[in-house]
Amino acid sequence: MGRMSRAALLPPVLLGLVILLLAQMVGLALETLLGLPIPGVVLGLVLIVVLGLLRPTRAVVRLADPAATPLLQHLQLLFVPPGVGIVLELQNLAENALPIALAVGGSFVLTLIVAGLLLQALLRRQDRRRSAADGPAPGDAETGEATV
Repeated sequence: MGRMSRAALLPPVLLGLVILLLAQMVGLALETLLGLPIPGVVLGLVLIVVLGLLRPTRAVVRLADPAATPLLQHLQLLFVPPGVGIVLELQNLAENALPIALAVGGSFVLTLIVAGLLLQALLRRQDRRRSAADGPAPGDAETGEATV
């Protein structure tokens, strides 16, 4: 009987938790070493996404699935600590309500505008590709001009 790797001996949920925690620790290390203003936990999530996008490392992300699925099923429990923080900092939030509302509303409007412009640009690009694939319209062959 061949030798099995130590990772194969771990239960799938435990192996998934190890992968998720390693990604979080790498993110925290990057935050500390590089002095980035982005939380290490977010960097760890970005790392997981990048690993999932790259073909050679997709299997690693799939191994994290048995641990990630139950965490996602109980995601609402992760909102309890921020809710407690909001209640504890209610006075500060009330004092800064206008700047907070302007920041949230402004970022929403800005995101909406950027998303709309990006969608329009992508649709125009798709239309150009379709018209180029279809070839020139009938009657344009004599003039050599394509209609857009």
